[in-house]
Amino acid sequence: MNMRVGIIFLLSVCVASIQAQVITGKITDRNGNPVEFAVIVVQTDDSVYVNSAYTDSSGIFSLKADVTPFLLTVQHLMYETYRSRYASLTVGNIEMNEKSRMLSEVSVSGEHPLVRVSDGKMTYNMPHLLKDRMAVSAYEAILELPGVQEQRGKIELAGANGVTVVLNGKATNMGEKQLADLLKNMPKERIQETEVMYSAPPQYHVRGAVINLILKSEVSDVPKLQGQINALYDQGYYANAQGGAAVVYNAPKSTTDFMYSFGYSQERTGEDILSHHSYGGKVYDIEQYDRGYARMPVHTIRFGNDWFPDDKNKISFAYTSEIQQWRHAFTSSRGTYSDSENNKNSDKPIQMHNLVLGYTSGFGLSTGIDFTFYKNHATQYYRENKAGKEDAFNAESKQDIRRVSVYADQSHKLGKEWVLNYGAKFSFASDRSSQIYQPLQSYDWSASNSNSKSDEYVYDLYTGFSKSFSDILSVNASLTGEYYKHREIDSWSLFPMMEITYTARPDHIFQLSVSSDKVYPSYWEMQNAISYLSGYTEIQGNPNLKPSRSYSSQLNYILKNKYIFTVYANYTDRDFSQLPYQSSDRLVLIYKTLNFDYSSKFGLNVVVPFKAGSILDSRLTLNGFYDKAKSDHYHDISFDKDNIAFYGSLDNTIFISSKPNIKAELSGSYITRTIQGPMVISSMYRIDAGVKWTFCKGKAELSFRVNDLFNSWVPKELDLQYKTQDLRMHMMPDSRRVSLSFIYKFGGFKAREHKEVDRSRFGK
Repeated sequence: MNMRVGIIFLLSVCVASIQAQVITGKITDRNGNPVEFAVIVVQTDDSVYVNSAYTDSSGIFSLKADVTPFLLTVQHLMYETYRSRYASLTVGNIEMNEKSRMLSEVSVSGEHPLVRVSDGKMTYNMPHLLKDRMAVSAYEAILELPGVQEQRGKIELAGANGVTVVLNGKATNMGEKQLADLLKNMPKERIQETEVMYSAPPQYHVRGAVINLILKSEVSDVPKLQGQINALYDQGYYANAQGGAAVVYNAPKSTTDFMYSFGYSQERTGEDILSHHSYGGKVYDIEQYDRGYARMPVHTIRFGNDWFPDDKNKISFAYTSEIQQWRHAFTSSRGTYSDSENNKNSDKPIQMHNLVLGYTSGFGLSTGIDFTFYKNHATQYYRENKAGKEDAFNAESKQDIRRVSVYADQSHKLGKEWVLNYGAKFSFASDRSSQIYQPLQSYDWSASNSNSKSDEYVYDLYTGFSKSFSDILSVNASLTGEYYKHREIDSWSLFPMMEITYTARPDHIFQLSVSSDKVYPSYWEMQNAISYLSGYTEIQGNPNLKPSRSYSSQLNYILKNKYIFTVYANYTDRDFSQLPYQSSDRLVLIYKTLNFDYSSKFGLNVVVPFKAGSILDSRLTLNGFYDKAKSDHYHDISFDKDNIAFYGSLDNTIFISSKPNIKAELSGSYITRTIQGPMVISSMYRIDAGVKWTFCKGKAELSFRVNDLFNSWVPKELDLQYKTQDLRMHMMPDSRRVSLSFIYKFGGFKAREHKEVDRSRFGK
C-alpha cells in the first residue's frame, strides 16, 4: 500500500486519547459575581467519593469523573453548602447563598497541600500553586514546579534522564525548542493540574519522565467568545519583540480556538577558540575569534476544534503551522589560522505544518493520527580571505521531511481495582536531504556533496496493568516491544516500566520508579554531510550514529505533601553528543556526533518550601550528583571522565501590596563545574529579579523583569585537555534579558492548550 492510500485509510479509522468524562460548571453568588476557591466534591449516588476540585478566579471548575448520575457538593466558608444530583456532565451556573450569620473578626488560617501523590503521579493544583507567583505563561508555570529547572534552554526534572512535556496524557509532536517557544506565548490559566511522573504509563507513548499538563476544557450552555492579547519587548545584546492574540469560542457541544503570534528574533553568537593542536609531530598554537548573529521573523498559527456528540465521545481536529519568512545568519572568524566570512540565508520560507485528527470513545478505546511536513532550504555563502588560503563557495542545503504516526490504546477495568491496558503505535518518516557545493574559485568542493534519501519505521506494541491493593499500596507496570528500522539499523527492543507508591501515613509517602527508553539522533546528524563554519572549524554528519538506550530509577520520599527528597540513578548505553575534536590528520577542529560507551549519573535532590508570614514565599532546591562518561573509541582516542557536582537555587516571591496588587520576585541559582563527555564545563550562576502589577480587576498584567542580571548563566570556559587534545573555548554570553510585557484578557479568557508538533530531529 503506498503512503497516500495508507494515510487515507488511517484517517478513516483514527481516533484520540483515553480520557475520563469531564464535569464542568460555574459558581457565582446571587449577584452573579464569581466565587473563587469553592470546593467541588463529586460522589456516586451512594455517597462514595469520586473526585474534587477548586473553582478558579472566574468561578469556573472542571474535574474528571467516570460516573453518571452523580452527587455534587459545593462548599465555601462564606456561603451555605450546596448539594444536588446531576445526570449531565454540564452542570451550568450554580448560585450560592451567603451565610445568614457572619462572624466578625474571625481569622481562619491553613495550608493547602503543595502536592498530592497517587497512582505514581505527583499532582499539583496549578491555580493554587501560581496564585501568588509572577509566572504569566505556561512555560513559566512549568518552571514553578518543584524539582523543575531550565538548563541551557531545556526543561529538566531533577533526577530524571530527560523529561517530556505532554498535554492531557498524550505526547506532543514538536521539538523542545518549538514547544518551549509555543508555551512561552500561552497563558498559565490554560493549565488546571500538572502531573509529574518519573515512569510514564505506555499509553502516553512516551517512556521515562513526563510532565503532563491537564488543560481546562469546557463547553458552554450559552455560546461565548473569550480572548487575550499580549505584547513583549525583550532586550539582550539585540532587541526582540513579540505579540499575538488568542480567542476561544465555547458552544454547547463544541469548543473552537484560534491563536496567532508574530515574533522578530535576534540572537548573538560568539566564542574564542584557543587551540594547541598536535599534528605531524608539532604543536600549532591557533587562536580564532568568532562573532555572529542570527535574525528571523516567525509566524505561529493554530486552529483547533473539539466536538462532543454526547457525554462520552469526542472528535478533535487541530492544525498548527510555524513559518519563518526568512532567516539570515552571519559569522566572521578572525585569527591566526583563518580569516573567513560565513553568510547563510533561507532560499524559501522555512515551514512546518501539522495536522492532527482524533476520536475518543466512551468504552476506553482511543486512536489518533498525526501528520507533519517540514521544509528548510538554505544557501551558505562562504569566503576565506587569509593570505595564501583564499577561497570561496556556495553550498545549497535542503531538508524535506514527511512524518506520520498512528496509535490505538484500549483500557479495561477488570474489577477489584485491576486495570488492563494495551495498545500500539506506528510511525513512518521520510527524509530527503542534500547539500551541494558550487566552487567560486579554483578549489573543487564536489567531494563534500551529499544527497540522502532515507525512510524510518518504528512499531510499538505494549501491554500493562495497574492495581490498587489498598489505600496504602498501588502498582503500575508494563512492557513495550519496539521494532526499529532505519538504513542498516534493524533492531528489536523491550522496554519494561514499573512504578510503586507506598503510603506509610498520609504525610509519609514513598514512590519507586523504574523505566527504560531509547533516544534517537536528529535526521541531519545522521547525514553524510560536512558544513564549514570557518577555515578551522567544520561540522561532520555521522551516518553510523546509533540510538542510545537509557535506564532510570528514582526513589521519592514526600513529607507532609510539600517536602520532596529524591534519590536517583541513571545509566545511558551508547550515549551520544556533538563535541569538538582536534583532528590528528590535519589542522581542523571537528564537531561530530559520536556514540560513547556509556554515561551515568547518581544523586540526591531536595526541595524545601517555606514561608515568612504573609510577605515572603520561598523554595530551596539542592541537588548533588556524581557524573561519569566513558568511551574506548572516541575518534582515535579514548576517555574515562567523572565529576562530582552541586546545584542550588532559592526562589522568593515577595508580596509588596494587595491594593494595588504588586508582587516581586528575586531568585538565584548556582551550579559547580560539570562534564559533557571529556569536556569540562565551568561553574555558572544567575540572579533574576522582577515586579508585576495586576490591575483592571485582574484582567491586565504589566511585568518588568531582568533575567540573569550579571550575564553569568553561560559557561565562561569549556576545557578539553586529555591525551592529544588541548583546547579552551571562551563563550560570548548573551543570557541577560531585560523585558517588559503586557497582557490583557477579555471575556473571562480561558484559553485552550493544544498539541504541539515534534521537530526535535529536524533542522541542523
